[in-house]
Amino acid sequence: MEPLQQIISKISSSQSILVIGNGSNGDSLAAALALRSFLKKLEKDSVLLIPYSVTDRFHFLPEIAEVVSEIDLTKSFVIDVSTKKSQVAELSYKKESDKLSIFLKPQKGEFTPTDVTFRSSNFPYDLVVLIGIPSLDSLGEFYGKHAELFFDVPVVNIDFRGNNENYGQFNLVQLNSTSCSEIVLDLINKFEATLIDETIATQLLAGIIAETNSFQHVRTTPQTFMKASQLISLGAKQQEIISHLYKTKSLGFLKLWGRVLARLKQETELGLAYSTLMKTDIVKSEADEKDVELIIKEMASQLGFAKLFMFLSETEENTVNVYFHSSLALNFQSLFGAYQPQSIGPQSVKFTIRSSLVDAEKQVIDSLKSEINRLKPVL
Repeated sequence: MEPLQQIISKISSSQSILVIGNGSNGDSLAAALALRSFLKKLEKDSVLLIPYSVTDRFHFLPEIAEVVSEIDLTKSFVIDVSTKKSQVAELSYKKESDKLSIFLKPQKGEFTPTDVTFRSSNFPYDLVVLIGIPSLDSLGEFYGKHAELFFDVPVVNIDFRGNNENYGQFNLVQLNSTSCSEIVLDLINKFEATLIDETIATQLLAGIIAETNSFQHVRTTPQTFMKASQLISLGAKQQEIISHLYKTKSLGFLKLWGRVLARLKQETELGLAYSTLMKTDIVKSEADEKDVELIIKEMASQLGFAKLFMFLSETEENTVNVYFHSSLALNFQSLFGAYQPQSIGPQSVKFTIRSSLVDAEKQVIDSLKSEINRLKPVL
């Protein structure tokens, strides 16, 4: 059975499903929202978890308010008492400062230690679906706290990037797709296409547009346009998506962009253009997080002389967010794996370095030089 059909069968047989996406990547977020909307139509109990904060840029997406950032996965301690010999006539308990006593009175005879067993309850989900998550480790603190979940509960892994570690029991990693949203659309089309409504269509089209940079990315295929056309015919709000993603440059962003250009640097041998901002720059520009995250995309679209683009933003003392975009075939996990990079778009990642702005700049450039020198024969 092909992976797509296996996943359809698994979803059909599951009742409580946890969907996990990446809040800093529009495609992952939109695809996760669409799948969750579809699961609701199937009358499945479902929760959409985004362990990272959702970028302001995508707050317009339908049903974004239903996203949760944390869930309670605490297991209950279960005491099982066999009632083969006698039913329970009365149950009571006494709670003290350092213990809890439970009293069971049988209808006849008595209960013995051999009648009692202990166990932990199961997790509240019978399926976990991760979308646009390259590895379990990339979930960071959430995976560290809840690793057991991913071993006890079947995992579906949906992605289109080559750096995905195929960690699921069911892996739908399609390298010929241009976005997770396309893959989720394929899944829904094969499952029950008639359930796609305006909400699901808008969510999926937003993901495709975000990941392909409004169909301008070199990997955009004729199939991408056909799928976008299907979604528009089903009610996807294309103009609203474009307006939110590309026509909302604020005054704060323009001020910030001016500071970025004023501090623009080059590493000619690397084909790298990069810039840095201190925390005070962001405050003085009256810019917000949404403005900051748009900078790397603006650099990639406006600075045609470079192939690599980097933007370092100081958020507090000894903490720097690094935004990186490449038009070369670089392995971001090999380059920046130690920093747990998060995808924020096609060939773009974001990660955090705990150091000064100067040290962070040196660390990244040294890593780039090492990787570029290693790849020179194939680039």
